Amino acid sequence: MRWIRRLLRRRPKLTPPRPDTTPGQQAADKALSRAQRARREVESHRPAVSEVAARLARERQRNHFAEIFRDALEGGHH
Repeated sequence: MRWIRRLLRRRPKLTPPRPDTTPGQQAADKALSRAQRARREVESHRPAVSEVAARLARERQRNHFAEIFRDALEGGHH
């Protein structure tokens, strides 16, 4: 029993409470908020960007086939 009392008496002192947020943490929180807002904005434009990319891919493919066809008519080799 004596060793238990000794352990209880030797408890380390509690450290004083730290402030909830430091200036560095506040800056990091603001940066995170800005990044999250920017990501939401970019993601809101994703459907329009995908639509334009698909249209450009179709145009590129159509131009490629037209070039092959034109080359075949002119007697060249592609």
